[in-house]
Amino acid sequence: MRKLGLVSCCVVLLLVNAVGCRGTDADTYKVGYLASQTGPYSALGLASTQGAQLKVKEINEAGGINGKQIELVLIDDKGTSTDSALGAQRLIEVENVITLASATATALSHSVIGVLNDNHTPGLIISGTGLVNHLLGDWAFKPTGSEADYIPLPLRYLRDDMGARTVAALIENSGYGEGGEHYLKIVAPDMGMEIVTTQHFDPAAMDMASQLANIRASGAESILIWGSGPAGALAIKQAREMGIMVPIATTPAQSRLDYYEAFREFYEMEPTPACLDNKPAIWQQLPDSDPDKAMCREFEETFFAEYGRIPGIYEAIGYSFILFIADGLERAVPDLSDMKIARNQLRDAYEQTENLSLIIGTYTMSPDDHYGRVVPKEVLVTFRDGEKVLVRTHDD
Repeated sequence: MRKLGLVSCCVVLLLVNAVGCRGTDADTYKVGYLASQTGPYSALGLASTQGAQLKVKEINEAGGINGKQIELVLIDDKGTSTDSALGAQRLIEVENVITLASATATALSHSVIGVLNDNHTPGLIISGTGLVNHLLGDWAFKPTGSEADYIPLPLRYLRDDMGARTVAALIENSGYGEGGEHYLKIVAPDMGMEIVTTQHFDPAAMDMASQLANIRASGAESILIWGSGPAGALAIKQAREMGIMVPIATTPAQSRLDYYEAFREFYEMEPTPACLDNKPAIWQQLPDSDPDKAMCREFEETFFAEYGRIPGIYEAIGYSFILFIADGLERAVPDLSDMKIARNQLRDAYEQTENLSLIIGTYTMSPDDHYGRVVPKEVLVTFRDGEKVLVRTHDD
């Protein structure tokens, strides 16, 4: 019986290995998608998932890519790095995807980089930090922003629009926060802004009073909140409750409409916080000369028709990730009869991406540059009467 069991296990292993080597359904491109459906980042993961699903639906209804449909294989990363890495491994070994995207949060995506490179599978990660750009290896690609690109936008607002020359940094304890703190220390002095204190918070923090008290004691003329979850939005509420009325600028997560609606009274207190966001959120306010206005209008209108609400930056990221993947598939025309060959073909196509205009930026990749953003597209918004109001674009 022991021998029989051993033989059975070997057969199973051989079959699993065979699945990883052979091709997949010749009529379908299987694309993996890792995003939080549960856990501390579920609001972000669910949003990016809806953006991705919308673009897949549009592509398939239009006939697919190279005559093939896209099958989106969704796995819940549960908001942990361990589940993200295990999910990526499952997508590659069991689901036999040609590519995948990790699309919830910086720290989660970073755990996927090694899995992609170890398994020679091209994949996209969401990462807000440039600290990882040189660590992407041959198989990970990062078509999302980096701090050095977009820190100047909120700092220009605090300096030029609000007259502040000192800033307190309220930084999330995460890979995203680590990168933000690193680049803020570089960019702020070059812009004539002094960082007078740096306070840290956990992504799931429910009380920011002690950090805010330290900021008040520092005498900072402004605050920059750097976070990827609801704690950053809570900090806006608590700061105003504590009577801290200095100008506040934030990273994109705090511009989410559900956070705004939950804390609207505090978001609309003067001076209202200015949050990084994406162009679709305020496309009506863009000048007609803006080259992205039509694309942003189409995205918002299509998303609203599908889901009955206005999309935010994470929905735009999911939508853009599928656009990036579709562009690569169309140019690669990968041979699905051999998944090893197909993945190599798609990786090579990703590296030949040239001036691809997405909602979140314009990208040109190469074998030496898997970040490749050549045009940042973030905007800065504030809030008034239940609406987002454009403050600045990168061109202002």
